[in-house]
Amino acid sequence: MNRDRWFVIPFVLALTLQVNESPAWEQIQCIAPINQGKKKHWTGRVYQPVLDPKTIPEGSAQYFAVLDAIERMNLNPGNFRYVFGGMDNHDGVAVNNGESEIWMEDLGPGFSNNSAVEQSDSDYSPSCTATESDIIINTRYRMQRPPLDANKLEYSNNKNRLFAYGGSNAHFVSTVMHELGHSAGLHHEGDVLNLMGGNNLLVANGENVEPYIGEDAATGLIALFGLSADAKEDVSVSHWRYGDKIAAKDGSVFSLHHRTRLFNTKNTEVDMDCPYRHPDLNGPLIAACPEPVYQVHKGQAVKLELTFENAGKTTPLAVTASYYLSSDSMIDANDLRLKTKTYSIKRDSNPSTLRADLTIPNSVTFNKNYWLGCLVKTADPALKESNERNNATYVGIKIN
Repeated sequence: MNRDRWFVIPFVLALTLQVNESPAWEQIQCIAPINQGKKKHWTGRVYQPVLDPKTIPEGSAQYFAVLDAIERMNLNPGNFRYVFGGMDNHDGVAVNNGESEIWMEDLGPGFSNNSAVEQSDSDYSPSCTATESDIIINTRYRMQRPPLDANKLEYSNNKNRLFAYGGSNAHFVSTVMHELGHSAGLHHEGDVLNLMGGNNLLVANGENVEPYIGEDAATGLIALFGLSADAKEDVSVSHWRYGDKIAAKDGSVFSLHHRTRLFNTKNTEVDMDCPYRHPDLNGPLIAACPEPVYQVHKGQAVKLELTFENAGKTTPLAVTASYYLSSDSMIDANDLRLKTKTYSIKRDSNPSTLRADLTIPNSVTFNKNYWLGCLVKTADPALKESNERNNATYVGIKIN
């Protein structure tokens, strides 16, 4: 199998090479002797896969999740498009058979840390030209966290089932979106919060998560295929930030995504109410404190850290960020507004992790949990967004 497109959380058999198009996103480079150093590209701007009816039956949870991933990737502002090609004609699926296909397969016990793999015939082309891209989703994706010997891919958007929020699973849709990024020519990336890194890229608001493309992948697709004439804006806010990079044994580099924080006026992180720790993909589940909750008091001045991304057509983009205090983790305009700020967010592959000065109201109740949150939108209401489901998020607090 091709070494270039193994998607692993957190390790992978891949070769990551630095390119000059961007400070972050990277383009796949071919490594075969006949095309070494050349970059994967398509003569057209369409990827049209068919689904395997045996392993992804029409109407199944997997079927709808793949279609969801395709739909979300089509929100990108570039000219590259993903088109569902229907169900395979029962002639069987295979790599390099002249047809782009998506199927599920047991990749064996040696690949239990691999959630999926993308392979392309570009590796056999002297010019590194792609005419076929196959995505294989691993049915033996296990990791070592409980429950043991169970597949760790989740089809729903329920955050509590995901490892990032105390559960066991990775998000199926975000995983497929990552592989669809490979299909277009995007390689792994370890320098910023991004879809092509080693963690799922998600916005959480309330009990649900929203998989999204993100600024880095959108920037890469524009660079490779140009800006679409039909492109819309897409601004997002999340409680995730770039944490660090992690290298596989062969030198591949992925990004680690950590939670954003709450600081005091001296820029020291505020103490937490419970012993939260960043989840380890191979470690035990985090049941007691699945999310950080910060200890604050009435009237306290704090700095809320959140990450804003511009994955739309305009750069820089003026956005309005409204900060709220909520009695639950679902942030909306009905909550108590604390402050409104205007930011100018570039689409430059570097998500903007920013801190806003806020004051905890005196009206809060002692020993009660609240959530500080943000709702972001374009400053110009005439500018329409392709996705408004990634515009709000939260950070938990408890009043001392």
